[in-house]
Parts: sequence; structure tokens; C-alpha cells
Amino acid sequence: MQNISRIQNSIQNSRNKPAFIPFVVAGFPDLETTKDLIKLFEQKGAAAVEIGFPHSDPLADGPVIQQAAKYSLENGINADKIFNTLEEIKAEISVPIILFTYFNPVFKYGIKRFLEKAAAVNAAGLIIPDLPLEESEEIKILCKKFNMDFIMLVSPASGTERIQNIARNSSGFIYLVSSTGVTGVRKDFSEKLTNIFREIKAVTTTPVAVGFGVSAPEHVQKLRTLGAEGFIIGSAIVKIIDKYKDNKMILLDNLHNYLKTMDISNG
Repeated sequence: MQNISRIQNSIQNSRNKPAFIPFVVAGFPDLETTKDLIKLFEQKGAAAVEIGFPHSDPLADGPVIQQAAKYSLENGINADKIFNTLEEIKAEISVPIILFTYFNPVFKYGIKRFLEKAAAVNAAGLIIPDLPLEESEEIKILCKKFNMDFIMLVSPASGTERIQNIARNSSGFIYLVSSTGVTGVRKDFSEKLTNIFREIKAVTTTPVAVGFGVSAPEHVQKLRTLGAEGFIIGSAIVKIIDKYKDNKMILLDNLHNYLKTMDISNG
């Protein structure tokens, strides 16, 4: 029997509508701060937290996240250190953790070994943005084995058939990219989103969360109107972390204030 997805369950029961899913780069500015950020996001009612594994060639990421990843790598952050940090915090949190990583680090680490470690630290889901559907079978099988969701990205540049194929194969939620290109703060969203949303909903009841460029309250309002069940904020959060990384108290305070302006529940 298929276990109920922790992520899907959390999105559906979220007090934020649509559900809030923050993204941070692990170890930026340090791993202790990463732990504090996860706890803060849980207090703020996050439906899940995406933890980005820093990579030297992050194709889908904009300059803000690229710089954060570079900073982490230069400070010696690697998969084992991230897994150890998640191990240390797992008993203190209940928010589902999603690992966001490019395929090469997983391949180098050993696919099965990576998934075993992920399961051991209680990760609820996995996103590999540069792994196409056609090459994802092994990962999908292992995710199922370890009761983790494999979350796939849908791009506005894809045709209907491909969009629906990805939607059928994604679990936890479907990550709908708001526009083509890399992550980062955007003023507006692709008008195609409404049509893509309709195409996805024609074939699955899996929730849809929109990411890439969500940064302002009006974006969240738009997504609410669209009917999206979730939204991901990455670059806007990482930008705040970067600005205040030398003082953790001021950093957490500013993040708290930003989330307030985004109308994110205070728990």
C-alpha cells in the first residue's frame, strides 16, 4: 500500500493558503544558521522546507543562489556535513524536509547511498532539477522504497503532453516553474501559467506549487487566484540571509519581518 505523502499532507493541511515552502542553501552562511532557519520556518507555518545542496554549476539558479552556493562550497560544506546537520535537528522538527540537489553530486556520492542517507535523516522529498523524466526511473524507484516524494519540475516551455507526463510522475507536489530561465526575483509571471495549471489538473490531483521569482505579496495573491496549492520562495530569502549574514539575530529578525509582509501565518 502506498504511504500517504508527508509533503502532500502538509500542503493540504497548511494554515497558509497557498502553502508556503521556503528554500535555503545549506551551510549559508553556516550550518548552525541553517538549523535556526529551519526552526524559524516551521514556526511560521511552512508546509515544507527545501534545503539546497550547494553545487559548483547550478544551471537553474540565478546569481543570488549561485553566490550563496559558492560561499558554502568555499567553506567546506558537503553532502556528509549537510546530512549530519539534518540528523542533529530531526528530533526537534516535524516540518517535512525536501532535498534540492543537482544530479552530479548524487551520482558522485552514489545514488543508493545518497537516498539511504536522506531517508536516515528523515527527508520527505527530493528535487533534482537537471534530471529529465526519461532518466529518472532509478531515483523514482528508490524514493518509493524509502517513502520519499520525488518532486519534478514543469516548465512553461514544455508542450502539453510532456507537462502531463511529468505531472503524472511527480509526487508530493508538482513544481511549476513560473517562467523560463533561472531562479530570481521577478516582477510578473508568465501568462501561460493558467493554461499549464489547467493541463496539470486534467491528469492529477497532486498539489501544484509555483516557484522561480515569487517574492512579493501580490505574487502570492495571484497564485491564490490561480488556484495553486503552494508557492516556493528562494532567492528573496537567500538575499536577506546574504545581507544580514554577519549578525544572526538581525538576520532572523529581518526574515521574520519579510515573512510578515508576505502575509505568511505566524503560527
